[in-house]
Amino acid sequence: MIIVYVPEDGEERRWDLKTARITAVEAEAVERATGLEWEQAKAKVLNGSMLATRAVAWVLLKRDQPTLRYVQFVPAANELGYDLDAEEMAAIREGIENNPDLDEDERAAALAQLDAASTATDEQPADGADADPETVPKDPAVAASPVAV
Repeated sequence: MIIVYVPEDGEERRWDLKTARITAVEAEAVERATGLEWEQAKAKVLNGSMLATRAVAWVLLKRDQPTLRYVQFVPAANELGYDLDAEEMAAIREGIENNPDLDEDERAAALAQLDAASTATDEQPADGADADPETVPKDPAVAASPVAV
């Protein structure tokens, strides 16, 4: 999975989670920010959770901006997302090709949609030094405030 952050007034950032080497401290910060276990947070990103996507992007941004607080990272919803890497796309393709519940028209349509999505993806993992994320407040009301913490 590749986390994508495209700020309106900045440069696109991409992090491949297979090569980004998320540290235990970073995963813990995501857990504190979301209330989810690390594996659950990653799964939630794939299901479109903005909370999980924001938290993962935040710990990755902290590598370049160590003083960035969670409550200061308030991107627009359309600035955050994810892409699938080539291995993940291949697994999805195999699942579609081998799905006995799809007729040929459904299979062709699903594969065409997958191909269209994969051509729109340009994988360029960002790099950066590991940095310990700060403690994140557990109280959602505090975390939601742009001036708190």
